[in-house]
Amino acid sequence: AESAQIIIPGPQVGRVNDVFVCCMGHGLQATAPGIYVAIVSTLSEKANPDEDVAPGLQLMGPILKRFTSVSTNYEPVSDGTADKCFISKSFDATSHFEADCDDLLSLYKRVTGEDLDMNINADSVEGDY
Repeated sequence: AESAQIIIPGPQVGRVNDVFVCCMGHGLQATAPGIYVAIVSTLSEKANPDEDVAPGLQLMGPILKRFTSVSTNYEPVSDGTADKCFISKSFDATSHFEADCDDLLSLYKRVTGEDLDMNINADSVEGDY
C-alpha cells in the first residue's frame, strides 16, 4: 500500500493510550520511489519516549533516518468569550486529527457564535459560502 494508518489499542500493548502509525510513500508524492515516511505517535507514559513508541516502531522495516521529539500539550485557561482572546488547544498525538477538528469547530463557534456550515456544494464553481 502507498499509505496506511494503524491505531494500536493501548491495552493490547500494556499501555493506557493508543499508539498511532501513519505511513505514506511515493504514490502520494511524499517521497522518492521506494522510500516511505512514517510517523509513530502517542501520549507519553514513560520516562523514555522510545519505550512509548516501541509498539509502532516494531511494525517498521529498516529505518534509514529517525527523529524523536517530545512536545508539551497546551490548552487555553478560558474559552475566550470574556476577553475575546480565542486560543486552540495543542495538536494531540492522534494521526487522524479527530480531536483537533472538534477543537477547531468549537473555536469557530466561540468566535462567531454559530456552528460552521459544512454544507458547501463541492461540485459548484459558484461561491455558495
